[in-house]
Amino acid sequence: MIKLFSLKQQKKDEESAGGNRTGAGGKKASAAQLRIQKDINELNLPKTCEINFPDDDDLLNFRLIISPDEGFYKGGKFVFSFKEPNPEDPLNKEAAEVLQTNRRLFEQNVHRSLRGGYVGATYFERCLK
Repeated sequence: MIKLFSLKQQKKDEESAGGNRTGAGGKKASAAQLRIQKDINELNLPKTCEINFPDDDDLLNFRLIISPDEGFYKGGKFVFSFKEPNPEDPLNKEAAEVLQTNRRLFEQNVHRSLRGGYVGATYFERCLK
């Protein structure tokens, strides 16, 4: 499990060294990487949840492990893997094509699907309040 405080210190060190750089490669950090660093630093997980980063330099690919300590699923372990979206190898080929050709339409489709409504011929239940 990544130590959030050391990540926060690393971020401060990078900023004082002169910029938004990632680990050893010296590449400039993407907006997604900067956002996930900020979100991880502010994250306050319950004791039943753990985040695991297989590669400490790749914060966009991680596993969330939930181990309930009460209720029906007490003693169970649920593992969810999250990976950075890759439009070159998509699960949803139509969405990837829209992402590559018309990013604004893609963003509108995401908002429409989360608020409840149709994207093309597919209806999505409301997920946001």
